[in-house]
Amino acid sequence: MSEAVRKAWDRRFLSGELSDCDVVFFLEPEHAGGTPTDPSNSRAEQQLSTQPDGRVLVGGPLPAHIRILCDGSELFPAELERWRAGGPAGAGAGAGAGAGRSASSSAAADGSGGSDAGDAPPAAKRQRVQANESAAAHGSPAATTTAATAAAAPVLDPSRPQLCLGLWAPGERRLAEALLRFMYGGVLHLRTLPDLLRARPVALRLAIEGGVQACDAGVRAALRAAAASKAGALALVEELYACRALLPEPADGAGADPTGPELRKELLDWFQLHLVTRCREVDSAAAAGAEGAQGAAGAGGPAGAQQQPLPGGGGDGDGGGAPLGELLACAFEDATWVAGQALNKSMRHFYNLPAPAVEALLASESFVTDKEESVVLLVALWRLAKLEGRPATAAFDAAVQRLVRHIRWPHVSDSFLLHVAPHVPWLGVSWERAAWLVSYGRTETTPEQRAALERAVPDRVRSSYQLDAPGMRAPRRPAARPRGVLKYSVDVAELARVRGEAIKIKEHCFGAAGCAWILRVLPRQQGLVLELKCSVLFYITTQEKLPGTAFPGKRVVLAVLDAEGRVAHSLALGSANGGTGVPIGGLSQGIELALEDRAAAEGEAARWARYLRPDGKMHVQLEFQE
Repeated sequence: MSEAVRKAWDRRFLSGELSDCDVVFFLEPEHAGGTPTDPSNSRAEQQLSTQPDGRVLVGGPLPAHIRILCDGSELFPAELERWRAGGPAGAGAGAGAGAGRSASSSAAADGSGGSDAGDAPPAAKRQRVQANESAAAHGSPAATTTAATAAAAPVLDPSRPQLCLGLWAPGERRLAEALLRFMYGGVLHLRTLPDLLRARPVALRLAIEGGVQACDAGVRAALRAAAASKAGALALVEELYACRALLPEPADGAGADPTGPELRKELLDWFQLHLVTRCREVDSAAAAGAEGAQGAAGAGGPAGAQQQPLPGGGGDGDGGGAPLGELLACAFEDATWVAGQALNKSMRHFYNLPAPAVEALLASESFVTDKEESVVLLVALWRLAKLEGRPATAAFDAAVQRLVRHIRWPHVSDSFLLHVAPHVPWLGVSWERAAWLVSYGRTETTPEQRAALERAVPDRVRSSYQLDAPGMRAPRRPAARPRGVLKYSVDVAELARVRGEAIKIKEHCFGAAGCAWILRVLPRQQGLVLELKCSVLFYITTQEKLPGTAFPGKRVVLAVLDAEGRVAHSLALGSANGGTGVPIGGLSQGIELALEDRAAAEGEAARWARYLRPDGKMHVQLEFQE
């Protein structure tokens, strides 16, 4: 399309020239009593009115062109057929003819937002809308309906096709108009990150051809623009945190949003990169300032440079933004997920965090996990990465101990306390303290009993029990979202190596219950087996294998799929679905793989034919049925 034609169609959308239908926006019944998506916007196109049949309309009708709408979304041809068959429910005719769009709709559709003074409704009506939104925000279910009844009903022309679009909140009208305008000219007139993220689900629901991709491209352009300057990057870090609830779902909950998980990954990766970069800059400046202060003090001169504030006002929220710990918890989300990424060497940003930032992350009440021992594993992985094989210095040990004080020991499992923690010297958990923590942390232990246990700690070990540590008083961390199904695959060329050695499946590691879990295919006397190994080597324990058993979860099933994608073999591994547990530092029961008895000349693909999918790989999955 030439630029001239595109601009002509864009102008036609704004003016309604040669329009042959009206788009009518209404609130879906289940959302008719909800709070607007953008409660600060009281523009005229968001005014609500109730039709005689009870349907709540959002603003006035929007003149449009049937051909463009039907070409741009699969919803409109069906909507047109419903209107021709007798009119869609709720699109009842109003008095008069020649319905037009309100003046404010044009300003909303171009994405500029306009001036509230220039296109807001009269003062009396604006007061009613604002009072309604305030009441809805405070939980009044009748608030929206009251304002809808009070607003003047729009005039609908019974002679024109009325194509209805359902919205989930009045604030979505502005986004829906921008998406409809995109159908005309191929340009999405939305620029801010919150608008683009809010528009994605609207584009999905309305099936706007190319709409989601345009939103994704706009988001990526915003990231590139912000990265061009330090101030822009820090501003977008805060903005990402503010609109964190708008991020697309991860892969296990994406549903009908195929591009959402990848966009979420890019957003979080960008968030982590720029947040970590800023934390490192501030940490380096603080270290340089401390050295300068020491040198100046020795020379009798002025103190060194003052430390610059961290993002989020230095971690306590006093700087006007979100606390640093909350920013980090938003960027890194889930201790279990971060541990899995770190184990597979795909979480470089976490390893780059300086110790004060990790401390802020562990202190956050928004950092979720499956179990507290996964936070212990995360500290162990960070410690190991920072050491890089070098001996620990006294300063480094002191930094690690500050992190350990934020571990919420009363919420660590008995199994980890009794079988793992005492073998890890730097955790500072003796056998005596481990047994004490088991009693202290039981759910049935009352506050009075805990106080008595604290008083009973012998003076000789009281300091080592760290009773004043923040983690001893902190509540249980929020639970991580269910893992769903973890999927792995291994190429036939890799499988061919199993004859002589065990192989690890690519991206095979995940963290759970404070341990690293590794999927391996290895030879046994009876043939080849798939096994799950439980490792604690990342703690640098005094021995590889420890007494006791561990479970990756309550209800976990390991399965090998056949060539058709069906489950060929499965093995229960959970503590509540028949699993027997995995020795700590050892291997689970194995799934024996049944290979075809083929001649060597036929190749490895023939031997593994039962399991190979069209991509030439064997697929394995771990299902967490939590």
